[in-house]
Formats: sequence, structure tokens, C-alpha cells
Amino acid sequence: MIIYPKLKFPPLQYIAKQKLPEILIYQKQYKLYESADIMVDEFIAFSLKKPSEYAKMKCIKSETARENNIKVPSVYVWFLRSNASGHGLGSTLLHIAKNYSEKSGCNGFFHLSAETSYAPERIPHIFYRKFGMSTVEEAMDCRLDEFIQKGKNATEDEFSTMDMFYPPIEHKHKQESKQKQGFLNKLIGLIRS
Repeated sequence: MIIYPKLKFPPLQYIAKQKLPEILIYQKQYKLYESADIMVDEFIAFSLKKPSEYAKMKCIKSETARENNIKVPSVYVWFLRSNASGHGLGSTLLHIAKNYSEKSGCNGFFHLSAETSYAPERIPHIFYRKFGMSTVEEAMDCRLDEFIQKGKNATEDEFSTMDMFYPPIEHKHKQESKQKQGFLNKLIGLIRS
């Protein structure tokens, strides 16, 4: 043990032994407009491995129509951009959006508009779908899944700007399949008894 006789407070040596996270998050809140009561929560994720890499997300508490046009409280991800894709910054921010939604009374629901104009040669739809988000159209989700299976990037020629939702929307086809499966399980149970 090292003794520091003249120091009122000895150096904090244990801090150097703790491992720093790979990504640091900065959060701030501000009004959208001075006259409005709409608050924007901004999150910035910084990479400690490469300090020049960062991603930014802006969220607004709102509501959205989901299955059967029922409105539910949801966080609207108004803005999400990363200057370095493939390093986990965007995924980290989407996880933060989910947690922020849970803490703000929106039950983990969040939605966004997957925009094509910012990077037309590599649109974000595939990234959002890999995270687990869905569109309102089952056919569009299946098409996005095909791109993922083939390992292809999508361009604005293949998809347009569209709204995407988390948790994914239950499409009617999947709901009908679950109902049919439930009916078949009951029928099998009756036959066996």
C-alpha cells in the first residue's frame, strides 16, 4: 500500500483500472419552437475507438396509428444520421430510442420515416428492418427481407420513403396464420382426448 502523507485526498487509482465503454452517449433536451411546448430529445453517440465517428438522433414524444388504425403513444425518431456506418452507433441509438420510449410512457413503441434522399445509393430501410422494424405493408417487409437474405444494399430506385415501426406491426396474414394454428392445435387436442 502506498502512503501519501501530505495529500488531503489520495489519488483515485481505481478509476484507471475500470474499462471505458466503446460508445459514449450525450443527451440534451430543447424546445422545438420557442412558442411551442414540444420538446425534442437529442442523443449523440461518440465512438471512443475512432473519435471522429459519431451518430445523432432527435426524438419527439407523439402518437401513431398502428394495427387497425388504433392510435398509441409512440416516440417519433425525427432525425437519425451516422457519419460512419457499420460500427454500431446507429444500432446503439435505436436501442436508446426503445429504452427512451419505455421510460417516457410509450411502452417501447417508436416510429420513423425511412428517408431516401440523404443517401440515395444506400438507403436506411435495410438497416431498420435488420433492427426489427416493419412497414405497414407485409409485401414491402417481405421485399426488404429478400434484400437482407441476399446481402444487398437498397437504393432509392428500389424503395421510396416510408414509415417504419417498432415493435413490428403484426400483419393480417401473420395474425390469420396464428389463428389457424390455434384452431388446429385445439382440433388435434380434441382428437387425442
